[in-house]
This record gives sequence, C-alpha cells and structure tokens, in this order.
Amino acid sequence: MNPAEVAELLDNPDCHIESRYLNASDGFQLRVYSFTPNQKSTAPPVVFIPGWTSVMDGWAPLLSAWVGKRTIHYIETREKRSATVPKKLRARDFEMLRHAEDLNEISAELNLDENVLWFGSSLGATVILHGLMEGLLKGNSAFLIAPNSQFRFPTWMVPLTAAPWWCYSPLIRLGLPYLKWRLKEPGQYIRYRRTLTQAHLLRLKKSVQANRRYDLPANLERINAKIAICVAASDTLHTGADSHGIADALPNGCLVEVPSNQYAHEADVIADIDSWEAA
Repeated sequence: MNPAEVAELLDNPDCHIESRYLNASDGFQLRVYSFTPNQKSTAPPVVFIPGWTSVMDGWAPLLSAWVGKRTIHYIETREKRSATVPKKLRARDFEMLRHAEDLNEISAELNLDENVLWFGSSLGATVILHGLMEGLLKGNSAFLIAPNSQFRFPTWMVPLTAAPWWCYSPLIRLGLPYLKWRLKEPGQYIRYRRTLTQAHLLRLKKSVQANRRYDLPANLERINAKIAICVAASDTLHTGADSHGIADALPNGCLVEVPSNQYAHEADVIADIDSWEAA
C-alpha cells in the first residue's frame, strides 16, 4: 500500500505517513511504514512487528488511534508478500535468527537507540524476545502479545511442509473450517482467514519448514528490559501457559491480561500499554 492507501485504511489519522524499503540482512529489503504525529510527542517511538503473515488491515483499529499520539515504525517481516528477496529462497532464510538480524539492520537505518518501545504479536513478539536475548536488539521496554515458546502445528499439517507450494492455496481453504473451529473469537478467525488467503505461498511454506521445530531458548534471564507479556484467556491459539512461563522467566517481566485477542488489536489496549509504561 502507498501512503494514501494507508491513510484511507486508518481513516486519515493526524500524522505524516512514509512508506519505504529498508535494507535488512542477507540482501533482503523490508517494507517499513513510519508514522510521525503532527503534534509533537515526547513518548519513545514504537517499533511495531506484526505477527506471522499478518496484514495491516487487522491492526487498523489500533494504529488509527495510536499513530496520532507517538511515532510508530511498522515493519513487515520477510515472509510477507511486500518483502523483496535477492535469491532463491531456502527454509533457513526464515529462521527466527534471520528475522532478528533483519530488525537489527533496520533499527540502525532508522537511527533508533535504546529509548524505544518494541511492540509485537505472535511471531513478531517471539522475534523481539529472540533478538533481545541474542543482543541483536536494544530497547528499554517491550509489550508483547502472545509470544510463542514453540511453533507446533497439528500433526495433519506436517506433511504439507513437503507439498509443492502451489498446493497451499486449496489446502488453506480446506483448512479454514478447522481454524474456525479452533478459534473461539470471531474477530481472530477473520484476521487469520484474511492473512492466510493473502499470504505469499512459497514464503509461507519455507517459514513453516523453518519454524515448526522452533524452541525459544531457555536463557531469557539475559534480557534486562522491562517486558509485558499480554495474554487473553479466550485466545485458544496462543496458550496462556506459554505466556505465563515466558513472563516468569524474564527478570523484569510481567503479565498483562486483556479480555480477548481482538481487544489487543484495538484502540482500547493503548490505555493498558500506557498504564504499564507508567508503573
């Protein structure tokens, strides 16, 4: 989307919108949208990393309210259709470390220092944790929605990782009824249906291959940043036990419970973030 299309999606927020490609690692280039409020803000900038294959449409309610209040850099990770790739893709191109290295490179291009708030969801949240633990990312604080310590897919999905990528489109459509049954929040199902049907299918396959055996390393005690792990009891896709375990392992971690995963994508969650930052 160009800036005019983004402005329309977000209902013309009170900010300047810039869209550009920035150099990531290994020759990849990622799309970055920078939102600068028209009214000067003293709040630290937000580095916003959406979830796996996530599209901006699902974050529009939150972004439309937030971008007029503080600077936000919205970074689309390398598995998304918007990324430009320099070579034939391999599964290892989509490992968690590669994503963290991308954010390291782009943070430098954006001239960001430790005075930032990292904000991420699902895969985006896990990438931030991995990058902070590896020392690739700097930041005083992070607000993370449903990070994953593992990415485990149902047993019936495993053979799909060997299927040709062009098989994914009909297989995804066949799998949507399962997803609808699995997710208890209608809004969450709508977002996942939208992202899966719009995903770049070859990158989707390589990403699944790279991360289906991923385990978040156990040494989270290396991370000294103040971190909130946001969890919703009604979110059946991202387990609460996972979030509790991650929060407990972080020296400066805490849980922030919200009513639903959908709530975490809407403007109401800004109050929860502000209260946590002020505490």
